[in-house]
Amino acid sequence: MEFLPERISPKRRDESIVISGRHGTLTATDGTFETYILQVEFVLKDISKIDKICSHFKDEGDLIFSNNLDRKFKAKVNNQIEFSRIIRDLKRFVVEFEVQPFMYEASPAILTLTEPTSILNVGTFESEPIITVYGQGDITLIINNLNIILNAVEEKITINSEALNAYNETLSLNNKMSGDFPIFNTGENTISWMGSVTRLEIKPNWRWL
Repeated sequence: MEFLPERISPKRRDESIVISGRHGTLTATDGTFETYILQVEFVLKDISKIDKICSHFKDEGDLIFSNNLDRKFKAKVNNQIEFSRIIRDLKRFVVEFEVQPFMYEASPAILTLTEPTSILNVGTFESEPIITVYGQGDITLIINNLNIILNAVEEKITINSEALNAYNETLSLNNKMSGDFPIFNTGENTISWMGSVTRLEIKPNWRWL
């Protein structure tokens, strides 16, 4: 890769509404953002490795650039790379990455809590954490005054706000949870609980626009 791609700000999903008899338009939004395309040009230095390169630029995964090794994009290859043309022409090819709107920590730490506390969202946008509660019986998890009711917990339950799912390993436990899936707002977030809890393990999923 000869040059780093330009930074792109994701587009918010907005809808312009025209109302008869009213000047201009109104804007409605659900607060979500679109994916976008990053085009990156590569130079093929060793043509004998073309098969390995072809297999590398498939599917989806984490995308990390050298100017910001602490953060990653969630991306997938969006175009078909014409390697036969690369061989014939200038040994250059372009990869189009379809990028999810946020950047995430490249090596996220797991936070372990054994007593109520507050944690700071270091990102620039609210995050969707994955919280594993270790405990027994009926538990109320309280995050920013939001109550999440967990019924008849046996050993542990994971609340995944990214996937909107509650489970223990491969066992679905959505029937044991009631309330909204938690988010961490920008700034301070309070975390406490009621019931028999030994610890919380939190993957906060800090993210940046």
